[in-house]
This record gives sequence, structure tokens and C-alpha cells, in this order.
Amino acid sequence: MRANNFYFVLVRPMYPGNIGSSARVIKNFGFTNLVLISPLCDISNEAYILAVHARDVLEKSKIYVSIDSFIREERINYVIGTTARLGGDKNPKRNAILSNSIRGIRIPNGNVAILFGNEETGLTNNELEMVDLLVTIPTSELYSSLNLSHAVAIIAYELSLLLKTARKLPYRFSTKQERGILIQYLKEIANIVLIDLDDSKRRIYEEILTNWVNRAFLTGREVHSLIGFVRRVLAKLKDLRFKKYG
Repeated sequence: MRANNFYFVLVRPMYPGNIGSSARVIKNFGFTNLVLISPLCDISNEAYILAVHARDVLEKSKIYVSIDSFIREERINYVIGTTARLGGDKNPKRNAILSNSIRGIRIPNGNVAILFGNEETGLTNNELEMVDLLVTIPTSELYSSLNLSHAVAIIAYELSLLLKTARKLPYRFSTKQERGILIQYLKEIANIVLIDLDDSKRRIYEEILTNWVNRAFLTGREVHSLIGFVRRVLAKLKDLRFKKYG
């Protein structure tokens, strides 16, 4: 699957700002296909202002009068719906998986549509009949309904993790082996500095140092620089100890 197989579909959107913001966030995560179904507003200047550098996504967006016509025209093979209103035994069509589960599902090949309902009413029960998979974002019970463009951003993010469309980081995370070398030098320093403590107390400090290094999310460059620094500290300590004790 590629990013251009995914269509972000706003059903009866009410506000130009949400359309523009949605264009921006889908481009943030590597997608470009924006579709409007019977929009209740125009793509005004406000939409272009909020789209910022996603003007191209707005300009190529398509408008359809119905979800059916869109599915036929774009040859959609799989439809994902979104909802904040969950069902139960009496309305199983609103039983949804959590949005982060998208990363682990196997989506069939072909074009995929993600439907987002109107800002006030969401997707109707009839529209949910067209959905192959229903997704909900796990918001607080205090206020479950997200702004439309925020919901689009979260789903786009989850799909980007599935498709691995994120930009490459300009640095490399350290390996376990590299961190192990740094930890070993730190333990040697601890054994010199804490020589007056018994073994059990020194082991506690060693465990703290190990946890500190592993929780720091150090890059490879940072670890190598720290290894060089710690080796020099260790050499100085050994030299001082030799001068003191001979």
C-alpha cells in the first residue's frame, strides 16, 4: 500500500477552516488525496490560509454529491469510517476499534477511503452501512468529540505509522552495545568513587546509572562523545589513586 491509495473524505463539512486544516495535516503525514462529499461551505480564502503549504492539496481536492458516487468513481476497495458515538448491543454498527489498532491491521490492496462525518452530526447510521471498518479515537469521557481536523490528524498519523511514510531522522539512535560500553565505564568510576561503600550499596548505584543511560534515548554520536569523556574521567581517577597509594 502507498500513501496515494488513501483518500481522506470529509462528509458534509460545515467550515472552510476545517477543510483547510485537514488539507494541512494530511500533507504533514504524507497524504495528498482530500475529498469533500456535499460540502455545506465553499473552499474559501480562510481554507487556503489555514492550509498554509498544503494549498496544492486543496486545489486538487475533489467534490462529490454522495459517498456512493465517490466510491464508484475512484474505485474504492475498502472504506474506514470514524465515529465518536459508540454503539452497544442495540446498535452494533457503531462498535469500533481504537484508532491505534490501525497500525496492526491488514488493509486490502486497492484504494482506501477514510470517512469523517459532519462537525455536528458525524456519520449517519445509513452512511455507516458503507463502512468496512469503524474506528474511534479514545478521547476522554468528559468530552469525546474532537474538532474535525484534529480527528483527521490523528488518523493520518496512525496510518503514517502503518505505511512508514514519516521523514527519516537526521541522526541515529545508539545501540545496546554502545550503551553497554558507556555503562561499563560508569560502573568502573562508581567502583572507584564509592570504594568506601559495601558491595550491595555499590550495586544499587550501578543499577541507577544503567537505568539513567537506557532512559536517556541517547544518539550514537552522544554515546560515543560520552564514552570519550568518561574514559578521560576514569583515567584521571586512576592516576590520582596511583599517586595517592603508589
